[in-house]
Amino acid sequence: MLHDKDSRTQADHEAVSVRPEFAQLAEVEGIPRHRIGQDPMPARTAAQIVRDELFLDGNARQNLATFVTTWMEPEAAELMADTFDKNMIDKDEYPQTAALEERCVSILAHLWHAPEDGNPIGTSTTGSSEACMLGGMAMKWRWRDARRAAGKPVDSPNLVLGINAQICWDKFCRYWDVEPRLVPMEEGSTGLTAEKMLPYVDENTIGVVGILGSTQDGIYEPVAEMAAALDDLQERTGLDVPIHVDGASGAFIAPFLDPDLEWDFRL
Repeated sequence: MLHDKDSRTQADHEAVSVRPEFAQLAEVEGIPRHRIGQDPMPARTAAQIVRDELFLDGNARQNLATFVTTWMEPEAAELMADTFDKNMIDKDEYPQTAALEERCVSILAHLWHAPEDGNPIGTSTTGSSEACMLGGMAMKWRWRDARRAAGKPVDSPNLVLGINAQICWDKFCRYWDVEPRLVPMEEGSTGLTAEKMLPYVDENTIGVVGILGSTQDGIYEPVAEMAAALDDLQERTGLDVPIHVDGASGAFIAPFLDPDLEWDFRL
């Protein structure tokens, strides 16, 4: 609305001073942080407010404390946006999405050398923590079923892992009532080894966790040596203790940069 300079009232001057013509209403008035505001705001303004606040967070490309430092093609981000409205758990409503998931499972099974006749089973998760929870549950249920079949108690399961393991494994042990047996670091050795692992293993061990890409320094723990040591233990004592490999940062790197490294289903 235009006014003649001499005809502006005091109210007009006050309105101009607190709400410039080039700003949106929501940009010059207080925005409630913990409740829904009384008035709507333009979508573009709301998006910019969120972007401005997120700008203060760390930049993943410069953050050495995260694995999310790699570049991704914009087409991948576009596909992710295209599928925001797909409910993957509803396989009947979204059969093609489910089919793509099954193909991804098959691709990973071949990448990680799963037996051709082993009928590999997999699923997408909301993150690596949930994936570790599923792996831990599988180990616990397997151990529990074997103990019950042998008429033995199932009240004291433990899990052997290096103290360098990702924090989600501590969460698993707490949530599923499993004793975490954390093998300490030593000078010159920042990860789990076969020699350090064995003294912590007993009949209540549901499994051993090996890490392919430790969070602290990116090392690959010697999964093949650990598997050989556990095979030897089984021959000597009858204890059948499996390994879960936490792929971490290495599961999508080792197959291409170090294809002869044995850490996967070849073991």
